[in-house]
Amino acid sequence: MTTSTDAAPVPAGPRAAGVHWDLSPLVAGAEEARRQLQEGLERARAFESRYRGALAEMDAPGLAEALAELAEIDNDLSRVSSYVNLRESVDVTSEENKDLSAAVDRALVEAGNALRFFDLEWIALPEERARELYDAPQVGRDRHYLMALRRFAPHTLSEPEERMLAERSPAAVSAWQTLFGRVTSTLEVPFDAGDGPEPHTIDRLLAHVRDPDRDLRRRALETLYDALGPHADTLAHSYDTLVGDRLAMDRLRSYASPMDPTHLRNELPGEVVDRMLDAVERHYPIAHRWFRFKAGILGLDRLELHDQYAPVGEFRSVDYPEARRLIDESFGRFSPRVLTIAGAFFDERRVDAEPRAGKRGGAFCAPVAQDASPYILLNFTDQMNDVMTLAHELGHGMHFTLASEQQTALSAGTGIALAEVPSTFAELLAFDHLMATENDPETRRALVSERVEGSFATVFRQTVLTRYEQRAYALRADGSTLTPDRLSEIWFEENAKYYGDSVLLPERYRLGWSYIPHFISTRFYTYAYVFAHLATLALYARYRERGEEFVGDYLAFLAAGGSMAPAELLGALGVDLDDPGVWEPGFEEMARMVEAAEAG
Repeated sequence: MTTSTDAAPVPAGPRAAGVHWDLSPLVAGAEEARRQLQEGLERARAFESRYRGALAEMDAPGLAEALAELAEIDNDLSRVSSYVNLRESVDVTSEENKDLSAAVDRALVEAGNALRFFDLEWIALPEERARELYDAPQVGRDRHYLMALRRFAPHTLSEPEERMLAERSPAAVSAWQTLFGRVTSTLEVPFDAGDGPEPHTIDRLLAHVRDPDRDLRRRALETLYDALGPHADTLAHSYDTLVGDRLAMDRLRSYASPMDPTHLRNELPGEVVDRMLDAVERHYPIAHRWFRFKAGILGLDRLELHDQYAPVGEFRSVDYPEARRLIDESFGRFSPRVLTIAGAFFDERRVDAEPRAGKRGGAFCAPVAQDASPYILLNFTDQMNDVMTLAHELGHGMHFTLASEQQTALSAGTGIALAEVPSTFAELLAFDHLMATENDPETRRALVSERVEGSFATVFRQTVLTRYEQRAYALRADGSTLTPDRLSEIWFEENAKYYGDSVLLPERYRLGWSYIPHFISTRFYTYAYVFAHLATLALYARYRERGEEFVGDYLAFLAAGGSMAPAELLGALGVDLDDPGVWEPGFEEMARMVEAAEAG
């Protein structure tokens, strides 16, 4: 793979032809990446030699010096690993890229093993001694980082025990995750979408649920669940084993609830999450209202599951230069600073937008490193949806940029509970601008529909997934095996609460739990999306109220990165997580979207 040193913007043809990023500002090439990787690994080993066993006697200036070195190591390894990952993401077939990626994986594991002692020694300090250190002005910029590590103190074992558990993970955990992944990723069935039977993966079948042809949508879902049926025992057993193992680890680490590890990672109290989920369930009628309205648009008495994402309206095409213009106008209305940050992505060739063979699908924004600028990958297909995707990733980009300017490498990043707030907020900025300027009525209808259903999928559906997980863990904790029938019953009951009598659920949908990777990879992962989306809607409601007065506070929130807990960061913007009604503005925004759709 080659990278250009010419940073001039590239004109875009159809489907963003020629819009490739320039990675040369990160690392000069493959050999330099290997050199920097080895250098970072050697620094990690030297850090271990210098500081192992020293933390208990360290003073505040000494801790500040150690943190600064730790941040530099983290930053350097992040830069080179990001470079390698970015290379591979646009050419997954390259042998050189695969070899580089493998080298990065090995080096990061070795570096993690070398540096693990620091966290463990810090966690082991008596609380009074730790407070004396993290309250010292010399470590003020990383105070929250240090405090956050100690949340896990009651649940952390000795270093030999932690190493042992890390060594057992590939066999006890990863093997079951790999089995699940192999079954679901290799599952292919013949399906005729109009051009004769062709092999269809799970993702390809699911893509048909947005097709205008109702019969095609129905047949695609029926084919999917018929295909999953023979594998239900294997998929359920994988999940049952993982849940059982996690519950055993919880007992070993003295967690009171299976959700506690996730709450600690997200820095959210369990009672805040519980109130949020309860509030979501109380507002399921907003979705029922939309489903009934959509049934009327489609000329149906009631939606069936395969109608849920049926297209409403039709997007006009948007080429890449127009997409940039729309983004500039959307962000420019909000803040000149945000506009400048977004513009730099384009001007410095930090976007790779052209779809091409060997490039991974989807989209992401990579933070890269604290002393480097973030990069964006997307696959631009001249669709209006691509504008929203671009806005979403640029929202991440403005967060990474502002946080890196103000925070250390240890304190710049946030957990997922906050990470999706800036991206969703940026989407709302783009959506409002498009609704204010778009003249094509079909595109306007499609925009509103996509926005409503996107919010429902994030807030309501992810709550359904969380409730399903809660019941599955409770069942397993009581000594019951998670069989396909038991999982199917839980799944169907929780979905029925969401859809009510507004959507008819087919019997085959009982297997809807079986292919969702989040349950397998990270428990209770999905509620963070609910939190982030509702928090964003609440913030956007405040922006509507305060206008320009809100902008400075919001940019300060982005610049704070992970230097405070979510409650503190959001509290500065008027979102009080202890307020029982904190989520009401978010639901009011969702209701407003439905009303806008009904008004045409």
